[in-house]
Amino acid sequence: FEKYLANPASLAPDLRPSVLAVVGRYADEKTWSKLHELGLKTTSIEEKQNYYNALAEAIDPKLVKKTLPIALTDELPTSRAVFLVPAVARDSGHPDIAWEFAKANMKTLLAKIDAAGANRYAPGLFTFFSDDSRADELKSYAKNNLSAASAREVAKVVDEVQFRAEFKRRIGPQVNSWIDGKEHR
Repeated sequence: FEKYLANPASLAPDLRPSVLAVVGRYADEKTWSKLHELGLKTTSIEEKQNYYNALAEAIDPKLVKKTLPIALTDELPTSRAVFLVPAVARDSGHPDIAWEFAKANMKTLLAKIDAAGANRYAPGLFTFFSDDSRADELKSYAKNNLSAASAREVAKVVDEVQFRAEFKRRIGPQVNSWIDGKEHR
């Protein structure tokens, strides 16, 4: 990454998204700030997206919490900013932090989306969970906060989360047993 910063031509353009994603994933505060600075400075939409995608990859919860509020700003085009939250939920390993942020800022986030997207937005943030309690949480949230038009999407996501939860219950012990067996050889 340091070599790239000194000479961007040192990293082939087709490798930049992958390299920046790894850099963002394991970023410390200084690296995160540099990626953010680069994202703010560039005039290239492609480069900007690469830098902000890298920010969404961060696994450090403190950096996740710094990335999410960017979705409320005008740093990214509206159509891209609103999808920063799902990107964080998917890529950071912290869908819980992304959901809490989205829940607290849902009105502002939904104002950036068309009506069809609004029906899918909150349910879509649950697709990164695999616990029955999250399926129940989505049903409760939908009942109290979402329009009837979102019912179909909510049902699909609830089914998906419940499937993952069941899969995890069924297959998890087998995988753990297999891993334990490999470690003792």
